[in-house]
Amino acid sequence: AESFRLANQAMLDQMRQADRVRGKRRDDNDYRWRPFQLAFLLTVIESAIREDDGYRDIVDLIWFPTGGGKTEAYLGLIAFLIVWRRLTNPASGGGTTVLMRYTLRLLTAQQFQRATRMICALELIRRDMPKLRNGDSITIGMWVGKATSPNSFVDANDFVQQARNGKIGALRSLVLESCPWCGTIFTAKDNYISTATGFHFCCANKACDFGKQDHGVLPCNVVDEALYDKPPTLLIATIDKFARLAWDERANAFFGAGSNRPPELV
Repeated sequence: AESFRLANQAMLDQMRQADRVRGKRRDDNDYRWRPFQLAFLLTVIESAIREDDGYRDIVDLIWFPTGGGKTEAYLGLIAFLIVWRRLTNPASGGGTTVLMRYTLRLLTAQQFQRATRMICALELIRRDMPKLRNGDSITIGMWVGKATSPNSFVDANDFVQQARNGKIGALRSLVLESCPWCGTIFTAKDNYISTATGFHFCCANKACDFGKQDHGVLPCNVVDEALYDKPPTLLIATIDKFARLAWDERANAFFGAGSNRPPELV
């Protein structure tokens, strides 16, 4: 029940924040699930967390027109599972909880940007909640080919340096060009912490919930080496990228290598 409540809180927070960035103001009671979204959540929650449930091996499919809200229904389930895993397995609930697979690079990048705001909302809840505060950060990562995002710290640093030297288009290769929480436009100078051994997005807006703490570091990454080092809670990838599982042992990190549980959901 607590996981369901917090998942709904995260979805409300991210929807409300999206409106704030656009300059809109709505009453909290104006935000609500569409019936099919709530029906999906209530239908799959039990089999998602009980490993002996009879529906565990059934593929659950939402068949609904484009723009109808399928992604939000999936995000609601993801938020629920992330919180449930942390509350029930405090010692092993870190690491990658959910894998999302898409067929097209552009669609993957778009869905990454949409999901990042929800992950930001969950991370802010985690920081304020005593039961979750001492656990790993709740994060999101995008795992795709190098034509869409940098696969190494060196490549990422090269893009940042190109942008600092005036090649603004280089920032498109880093996927995020604005803060996913407050909407502040990124610049090469202020918003990319990049070296030969590390990469982070950060928000420099002191009025942002992220910009005012932890050096503004945001809970998202798109560089392969960063994802292997610290497996994201939600990993969004193209289907063809999963072929790397057979070729690169570093990808074991996404499946609970070490002390974490394996993912709960694909």
